[in-house]
Amino acid sequence: MAASRHRETGRCVFPRVPAASPAAPRYEPVTLSSYARLYSHTVIHPNPKTGQAPFALVYADFPEEVRVFGRLDLPEGVRPSIGARLEAVIDESADGNARYVFVPAEEAVP
Repeated sequence: MAASRHRETGRCVFPRVPAASPAAPRYEPVTLSSYARLYSHTVIHPNPKTGQAPFALVYADFPEEVRVFGRLDLPEGVRPSIGARLEAVIDESADGNARYVFVPAEEAVP
């Protein structure tokens, strides 16, 4: 996932600071690790009339000390667990655009 690191402090931010931003010269582009830990979550239950299934939204903490908000794709019947290891993956949204989502990571993966 594309992020930026402040050249003086080393602090990372997500998403990446746009090149057109007046702050851009103070940041360098970095790529976040693929894995993060679940910090917090909520489960959204859309109106039954929409036909949409419940889904989880999470904050995930990356090793680069940046917290990212996103959707968590879980197998049906599985609930999020604080501290769980997550992997950020690229997925395709319903409209065909690429998006990032979190999925449960295999604990054996480094």
